[in-house]
Amino acid sequence: MTPIINNMHKIKKENIYGWYGYRLTAKDISLGITPQIGGRIISLRYQGEELLFVQDEFKGDVYDLDKVDDLREKKLDFGFRVWGGDKTWVSPQQSWWEAIPPMDLDAGSYSIEIDGNTVEMLSPICRETGLRIIRRISLDDGIVHLKQTFRNETNNPIKRGIWNVTQVLRPFDVYLPADRDNIKEYRDEGLNEDAGSKISEEGSLVKVSCEDNTHFKIGGYIDKGRIVALRKTTTGTLVFSRLFDIDVNPSCYYAHNASVEIYNSKKYNYFEIEVHAPLVVLEKGQEITHSQKWLLSRFDNNITPEEVFRILK
Repeated sequence: MTPIINNMHKIKKENIYGWYGYRLTAKDISLGITPQIGGRIISLRYQGEELLFVQDEFKGDVYDLDKVDDLREKKLDFGFRVWGGDKTWVSPQQSWWEAIPPMDLDAGSYSIEIDGNTVEMLSPICRETGLRIIRRISLDDGIVHLKQTFRNETNNPIKRGIWNVTQVLRPFDVYLPADRDNIKEYRDEGLNEDAGSKISEEGSLVKVSCEDNTHFKIGGYIDKGRIVALRKTTTGTLVFSRLFDIDVNPSCYYAHNASVEIYNSKKYNYFEIEVHAPLVVLEKGQEITHSQKWLLSRFDNNITPEEVFRILK
């Protein structure tokens, strides 16, 4: 396929870790997108460096779920696989069959359309939840735009929330605009080996250190829709920021009692940035959308987290 050039933006068909997909490139950022495994952003490169985790043992695997009649049995056969990259999950986790993400959405093949510098992927209708997911991704002037939509494809009300999960290669320090009291350590699923030592206050921010394989998960409410991850290197400080809307209305309910969660893996070299939208009830045919912007940059090593947050304003 001949690359499509749009104002210094390039989109080309590419094999990405064994999956069919498209590579979007603009300035220093390159995105690898595949519809074959849950409509993921499976690669995010900045200045040539890969930032997203991919699970080696399942690279390139594609599943024909249309032929699966018993999804519960298939889930038990699969076990919990992460595959990697950036994906849209459905909250609350407690509603998942067999404690595994809905397979049609997480492991199914999506349809894909290209429009200029934008990729839109459409999931199959999920037999577990009745939802369809639409993921719209564009790269504009060095900014990644991610728009996630749930659509109720049933005749009945569905109560769920959009849950975005990005698996990022360590090490990074993650900064949240929150009071320390609003960030809790999760004490289930064998987590929190030493979570307390990984969380600290730094001025008006909460710092979460994701530099080793200490197994933990934290979550809570942040004051603004901003998350900043910093990694100091010999060539300067790499900054991975994301901006998004949060709802601070007291009547608004988040499925996990958290607008943001951070998970650090013990088994693999990644941590997760997890962004939640509020839990909503969708009637037949109704949609709900949540959007994010991702920014990547590099500063000298004197930059502070507070300065990065001021720049984001």
